[in-house]
Amino acid sequence: MVTLVTGATGFIGGAIAASLQDRGHSVRGLVRDPAKARAAVPAGVELVRGDVTDPASLARAVAGVDRVIHTAGLVGDWLDRADARRVNVEGTRNLLTAADSAGARRFVHMSSLSVLGTKHHHGTDEDAPYMYGDPYTDTKIDSERVVREFKSLGALETVCLRPGFVYGPGDRQVVPGLLDVLAKGQFIYVGDGSKEMNTIYIDDLVDVALVAAEAPAAAGGVYNLNDGARTPISDFVTFIAEYLDIPAPTKHVPPPVAIAGCYTLETVARLSRSRKPPRLNRSKLRFVYYNQHYSIDKARRELGFAPKVGYREALPATLEWFSTCGLLPALAA
Repeated sequence: MVTLVTGATGFIGGAIAASLQDRGHSVRGLVRDPAKARAAVPAGVELVRGDVTDPASLARAVAGVDRVIHTAGLVGDWLDRADARRVNVEGTRNLLTAADSAGARRFVHMSSLSVLGTKHHHGTDEDAPYMYGDPYTDTKIDSERVVREFKSLGALETVCLRPGFVYGPGDRQVVPGLLDVLAKGQFIYVGDGSKEMNTIYIDDLVDVALVAAEAPAAAGGVYNLNDGARTPISDFVTFIAEYLDIPAPTKHVPPPVAIAGCYTLETVARLSRSRKPPRLNRSKLRFVYYNQHYSIDKARRELGFAPKVGYREALPATLEWFSTCGLLPALAA
């Protein structure tokens, strides 16, 4: 069985490719430049030149492929809307069309729980409506719509996976920013610090992604994914501070002040056409303030999803990786 993994040079795609190889599967990676990508991709992965924004380049990548696991995309909290749409939405459409034409059986799309909106969540399940908000969220919603509409054509089985904040060794999105503000003594809670986190360890995400690529019950499904632990952000942050041997943050700002500041800073940044995200924006507010409790009952029931790694086990492995790679930030004096 041949599996095409997009984003194989990235955190999630690389972990999925490595796990597939460990299980004896043939893995192909779609990359823009095979020579440059080789060092970033697990040994043994077949590299094929291509780009999801170039439909003509995808034919060779999908030839003879049984399934596609699509993790590539633009990620960030201050994306250019046109670029994000071209890659995340139209790129997904191009890949679906190519995979279907090549006779692939299943297409697993890595989406995000952000599609359910920047607001408080208290057990939100997969039936909740989409909620648009920022370029990343909006293009993840629209790419999900493309995948879910494509399944109605009946040829290619599709699955949408919605992880929360994914972290672990190799993470360069979630933990690095948090480490930086903690090391500088700049972390401030919005509210009382009791908001629930929405995290999932990379190994747990990889395991359920591989089940979704094969399980008959997953065809046509959409699944919320997190560790199911309902961890308060204060516990998560304090654990990291103790690991770094620095004082745990104690500063708090009232939510109305933070929300008003968020929208003011975003407006100023947009009007000035800033390429850098404001220090506080909706994505960061989702991380530090809005409660992020989503139901994963559907994944438990249909995929046998049983998260094994909580933050007390995951953070030491993650932080040790950062330390080994020399990526821990310098601590404030």
